[in-house]
Amino acid sequence: MFDTITEVLPFLIPLFIIEVALLVIALVDLIKREHVRGGNKVVWILVIVLVNIIGPIIYLTLGREERPRDSD
Repeated sequence: MFDTITEVLPFLIPLFIIEVALLVIALVDLIKREHVRGGNKVVWILVIVLVNIIGPIIYLTLGREERPRDSD
């Protein structure tokens, strides 16, 4: 059993690092934004945290809403 864990560990460590990085990036972006798609930040926090790797990717691709630009 220990042999299989040591064989798989080199693949799991980078995956874990990517997951944590995506989680942090998505949460920091969500906190800084005034407007998000759907208007409910709590739902986006739940999606980001609970859906593991896919949740932050969904938020970063679909959830962010560009701020309205002021017309001069």
